[in-house]
Amino acid sequence: MNQLVRGLTIYYCGREQCVSGHFFGPAIRKHYLMHVILRGRGIYRTGGEEYALKEGDAFLIKPQEVTYYQADKDEPWEYAWAAFAGTEAERLLSDYRQEENEYVYHFDHGEEWRDYMERLVTVFESGEHNMDETAGYLYLLFSRFPKRSKEVGEYEQSYLSRAETYIRHNYSYPIQIGDVAKYVGIDRTYLYRLFMKYKGISPKQYLTAYRIMEAKRLLEDTGLNITETGLSCGFHDASVFCKSFLQAEGESPLQYRKKMREEVW
Repeated sequence: MNQLVRGLTIYYCGREQCVSGHFFGPAIRKHYLMHVILRGRGIYRTGGEEYALKEGDAFLIKPQEVTYYQADKDEPWEYAWAAFAGTEAERLLSDYRQEENEYVYHFDHGEEWRDYMERLVTVFESGEHNMDETAGYLYLLFSRFPKRSKEVGEYEQSYLSRAETYIRHNYSYPIQIGDVAKYVGIDRTYLYRLFMKYKGISPKQYLTAYRIMEAKRLLEDTGLNITETGLSCGFHDASVFCKSFLQAEGESPLQYRKKMREEVW
């Protein structure tokens, strides 16, 4: 079974000034492959469709799909390309899919996209890059595409996901629900409605529940005392921690730890 590549990985890059009528394919590729047209024209065929493309356009080759592309005879294109994969690649391709087209992209405005693509190739070919640097240029390249419009439900799920991510990474700090809303970019009232709609609990209840869940893990797996456990999970003192834990679990942190140890033995 193939393992899912985490993050965003660049496998190879290149650039070519094609001669008149130069073509490639029909063929398949192993990774996602984005071609950015720097100058000239050409055609791209995939999925039973043909696209006429020009400077400022880009076309996507998907893994294991048969594709064909050819430079124009009068104005053969010059393009640069990057092969990539990873969970972030899936997100980028979803967020920036344009007009429900999964293969062709158009840069919104300006010339930054050209600079980002050329830098990506130059840095990659120099052999002196690191993965974060090349991935950074690809992120910047995608940022020059207009984001596709989302349905209301997609926006709501996106906001909720960002809120949950913030809580998971910051629950041990003295954060407030206002901090979560500010990070997501919405007001507290809207955040409350989203949590009630999709989780059935308020953001504050979700934060407390997450802290209790992490406290249970620490009580089971570490030798931290009760005060240390509470502080590690965002409770500012032991009494507040014990009260919250008792309300959530029906027993004190000490009783929970004792019970779990007895079950192990």
